[in-house]
Amino acid sequence: MLTTLPIKRQLPSLRQLLKHRQVKLSIKLSSLILVTSLFSGCVSLADFTDGGDSFTMSAAASEEMNAVNAAMNAVEILYQRGNKQDLAYYAPNNFELALKKREALLSMYEDYTPNGGNWFSNSGSEEIETESALFVQRMNKAFQAKLITEPLLSIVRDHDEFIQSIDVDGFEARFDKLRDSTTQFAGLIESRGTGLGLEHQKIKLERDYNSLEVDMIKRKVLRLPTSEFNLLDQELVPESYNKALNGLYSLERLIEKDPRDNTVIQQQLNASYRQIKQAASIAKEVVWVKSRIETSAERVVINYRDHLNSLNSYLGTEELTALDFQSQVRGIKDAVASKISLHDKEKELSDQHLRRQLAELGRLLTGQDMSRYSISQQVDNLIFAARSLVDESIDIPLAQR
Repeated sequence: MLTTLPIKRQLPSLRQLLKHRQVKLSIKLSSLILVTSLFSGCVSLADFTDGGDSFTMSAAASEEMNAVNAAMNAVEILYQRGNKQDLAYYAPNNFELALKKREALLSMYEDYTPNGGNWFSNSGSEEIETESALFVQRMNKAFQAKLITEPLLSIVRDHDEFIQSIDVDGFEARFDKLRDSTTQFAGLIESRGTGLGLEHQKIKLERDYNSLEVDMIKRKVLRLPTSEFNLLDQELVPESYNKALNGLYSLERLIEKDPRDNTVIQQQLNASYRQIKQAASIAKEVVWVKSRIETSAERVVINYRDHLNSLNSYLGTEELTALDFQSQVRGIKDAVASKISLHDKEKELSDQHLRRQLAELGRLLTGQDMSRYSISQQVDNLIFAARSLVDESIDIPLAQR
């Protein structure tokens, strides 16, 4: 239990301590109103008055009140700063002890009531100042501990934040277990003041976090294609089945190599999903063929050739319909290539005709031969020549035009 001593003897330099911690605090009466709005249960302004408009606090009571409010402001400022710097993650032991002191301080502060018209006239004010100074000391230890733990936990923290950004259910217990291990690891560094001798735990934590990250991405990426792959009948389409399976294996290896390479993973996912859909489509056709092959093999062949007949009709290569299936495919490919080549030739002839026309127009406007220039260069020269002619006509008096 704390022994109550006069404040000047027990805390000879509280304000110097707060100044040393670079905590600039206002000790005006307005700060009291701010703090009482933060902590419910404190006294109101009516407790300072006797029905009039003036305060009746003595100078000593006012000084004591200001000191207590300055101490509580320091507590709140350091607490908020600790939260922003994630001290609960980097310095769990010291921050937890600081939080317990803060809870005790809040309870002490809420219990204050005026005593005989004077504020804080009992020994509780000294306890608040004493405990707040201890809170400041504990928070400083937490900040100092973070300087040691943060570099050692940087990779783990990166995994931690990435995992929290992944929306995948089913890994909560595993993640919580790793979080507890991280807290214990940080606590060991705090107590020792160094990470020496803890390298094996650091490596294991990083490996476990990376493994969790990989497993979560696998679940997120592979869930849909895997469920569709499981619907395939291996005996019905063994070749297509194995091709789709190899695609899934490749996708899984990519995730294991770098679970955050979204571009490459997405490309392989699309390719793998396409293979699965293709296998499913082939399976339907195999079922259709098998149901008809025994009774009407000719009908199967005719149905496939009908599709080629439609394409031959569109390309104007009806003579190919008399050939076998493979020959028709090769002929159709050649016909498409020929059409593309013809289109390119027509475009080239059209460009040549346009260049000749532009060159003739350029000769008329400028008297120069511009046929050696490209189309865009000729157009630019023509625009320049036309603009020059317009400018010259504007400069000629109207009567001379």
